[in-house]
Amino acid sequence: MIVCLRTVLVPPEWRDRYLAWIDAGRPVRQQHGLLAELVCEPSAGSGETVVITIWPSHQVFDAWIATPHRESLTASEVHQAVSYRPITRYDVPGGYLNLPGLTIHDPNPPQPKETS
Repeated sequence: MIVCLRTVLVPPEWRDRYLAWIDAGRPVRQQHGLLAELVCEPSAGSGETVVITIWPSHQVFDAWIATPHRESLTASEVHQAVSYRPITRYDVPGGYLNLPGLTIHDPNPPQPKETS
């Protein structure tokens, strides 16, 4: 298994569309072997966004990079609006995922409404 990290610069006016684009691309990415994709933003609200993807192997990830399906996603208006830094790959020699625990918690809990 490998983990890929990539810093992305998402213009604030594109944030919601970018997150929707990630969700919309999930089926095709999973068909090509993607195990997980997480968009991480700083809790303090300022700083860089990091996208974490998890793949079964370098070979599966390399095959995804070469597929025309990926090219069609990267040609989208939303993808073009975001600035991407290089991808860093990490091998996973140990650790674990608590899969039952992940299903208990909503990864996108509703945000409190601002009051004026």
